[in-house]
Amino acid sequence: MHNGVMKIQNFVIALAVLSASAVMAADRQPLSYTFVEGEYAIDSAIEIYGNSSDSDNAWAIGGSWQISRRFVLWGRYNSASYDLPNFGEHFNLGLGTLGLLFRVPIREGESSPLDFIVGGSLEYQETDILTQLGGDTFSDPGVGLRLGVKAGIARHFDVAAYLHYYDYGVFDEGFRNYLDGLFFELGAELALTRRFSLTLTYLTGELDYNQLPGLERPEEVEVDRDELRLGVRFNFR
Repeated sequence: MHNGVMKIQNFVIALAVLSASAVMAADRQPLSYTFVEGEYAIDSAIEIYGNSSDSDNAWAIGGSWQISRRFVLWGRYNSASYDLPNFGEHFNLGLGTLGLLFRVPIREGESSPLDFIVGGSLEYQETDILTQLGGDTFSDPGVGLRLGVKAGIARHFDVAAYLHYYDYGVFDEGFRNYLDGLFFELGAELALTRRFSLTLTYLTGELDYNQLPGLERPEEVEVDRDELRLGVRFNFR
């Protein structure tokens, strides 16, 4: 998908800028799992049947808390609104997550720490679509699985990569708008001080709807999503 390629290019450019800024940042701190953050999408798009739609109102808030050496509580909510010029009106999406992560240190130490992360979560989604052919608003809880790695590659610079699977039909077999999704997330964090960091996140993946009313072909609709977010993080420790 060409939008995805463009966002990857933008991510690499922005990552290079953050890396170049690292010489002015704070000293190396341990990998942080106790923080709150807010993010705004500088580029966000979905693609339905080959038709791309952009959003100028996509954002996310989240945080996590390390409750022990191995376990981390985490949560996130992100929202995006897209105009649908090829179908008329709008497509709004809200996704919420609350989960528990298990952290496995692969390499410890202050110079280049590396963690493997696996976890499960409770999920919530709300979809609102309205087109010239109709529409619907529906929501449903679900479950998720998250796998990833997080590494410190410089004294003040961390990177992370995650694979996140969602299933929103597990609690309701008769859910007519059955939905699942698979996303890849690539992130970077630049420590400005001991407490504050800048973050950059690239998200790409798809949501697979069993039914999405308001489209000419509402059955088995694949919604591809790409997003590039810039954020600020406050680390509690």
